[in-house]
Amino acid sequence: MTELQQILENSKLTEETIKANLMHPILRSSNYKAREIFDEITSIANNYFTGGTMRMIGLAGLRGVGKTTLLWQTADFMYKNHTKNIYFFHLGDLKIYNIGVREIHKGFEKYFAKGNLWTYKEKIILLFDEIHEDPNWAKDLKILYDLFPIAFAVATGSSALLLQSTADLVTRMLIQHVYPLNFREYIGFTHSGIEKISETRQYLEHILLQSENANKLFRKIKNIQPNLDNYIQKIDNTEERIYDYIVYHNIIRFLLNEKLQVNTLISDLVKRVIYEDIPKLTKENHNPQNAEKILYRLAASDEINIQSLSQVIGISQNKINENLNILEKAELLNVLYPYGGIDSKINKTRKYFFMSPSIRKAILTPLTTKNIDNNLYAKMLEDIVVLYLKRIFRNWNSISFSSAKGQKNPDLIIETIDKPILLEIGINKNTTKQISKSRIKYKYGIIINSKTEKIELCNDIVIIPLKYFLLL
Repeated sequence: MTELQQILENSKLTEETIKANLMHPILRSSNYKAREIFDEITSIANNYFTGGTMRMIGLAGLRGVGKTTLLWQTADFMYKNHTKNIYFFHLGDLKIYNIGVREIHKGFEKYFAKGNLWTYKEKIILLFDEIHEDPNWAKDLKILYDLFPIAFAVATGSSALLLQSTADLVTRMLIQHVYPLNFREYIGFTHSGIEKISETRQYLEHILLQSENANKLFRKIKNIQPNLDNYIQKIDNTEERIYDYIVYHNIIRFLLNEKLQVNTLISDLVKRVIYEDIPKLTKENHNPQNAEKILYRLAASDEINIQSLSQVIGISQNKINENLNILEKAELLNVLYPYGGIDSKINKTRKYFFMSPSIRKAILTPLTTKNIDNNLYAKMLEDIVVLYLKRIFRNWNSISFSSAKGQKNPDLIIETIDKPILLEIGINKNTTKQISKSRIKYKYGIIINSKTEKIELCNDIVIIPLKYFLLL
């Protein structure tokens, strides 16, 4: 038996292998809950095996958000519902054998398909973990997809690498972004007996972002307030849980770690992204130390002056912009462009938010006191709101900010077919001036207040508690 043939045969999953890899190292249980995106994955799989056409999924996202666990949960679902003919390949581990997607393709062709993948008729699932470890993955996966029409494939990897795949592969692979936890997922993992509120969540999203005016928004959210409160009342120490979620426990890998450990673990995660992952995202000469310096600057202020930063770090403005683009592609940052036309979005300053507010906290920990001050926590609140909006809006250009000089500016702007919606986020923020005094003609305004317990209507602005927004 050749080495490749042995590796292929050992990569076929058994019930015992799946169960072992789903065993949580701390909980010692394989029955812990799946991320919400798991329902989307299983829906696509069910559709394919009942006559659908979509048969390749890319799970993309930051380290630690649970992509590999999702892959094993997918294996478990497929094994129980569709076929036991499932193969799992960790491309990082296979590098030492000089085996990538191309070699896997040739192996299946030679040992299982009698020389032609088209002749293979048995249902088969191919799972590729950290596919970006194969430098030629995009080209070779496209070929495998075309020549192996019966196969259903799921691959995990860096978001940037998946999105920068060849144009041919883009039409074949459905990218599913795996983001840090939302608050409902966090509560689901840490509290037992709390049911999902999918319909209420969907309706909440609809009324917050698609109401005709502030009066209708206020009336509708008051109508569903009992449902929201019923969910929240089942959470112990709600305010403390919200704080823990935002500051420490929004990355699932560190969900059960003690708070004092989380900062260290996330700092290590950031360094691994910068020094191990980012060099794989770009073919150009890249100095990881420059990316690290820029990230530390952004942690203290989401708006930076490219010119002055260039002078401080000692690299060109073009290099600054290149590094910012790389940090965004590596899923460390979310970037917003200023409100306005194309010229405004191209020429003006951009605003940067952290994919996880815990990353901002971890970076600044050596510079802060034991307790988080209000300024830092306010920035972290903005990070989490932007993350929520990024999940909701497929068209990322729908979200922007205003930086007009000499006038009041809201924190965020959601552009709609009609007038935009203006958002203001803060700790105990009750003043409406940032919205009401803005020169932007808006449909209505929303203030997300982390301290209030009440829903209030102030002319064309609705003030809502943060705890309700986090149920989106």
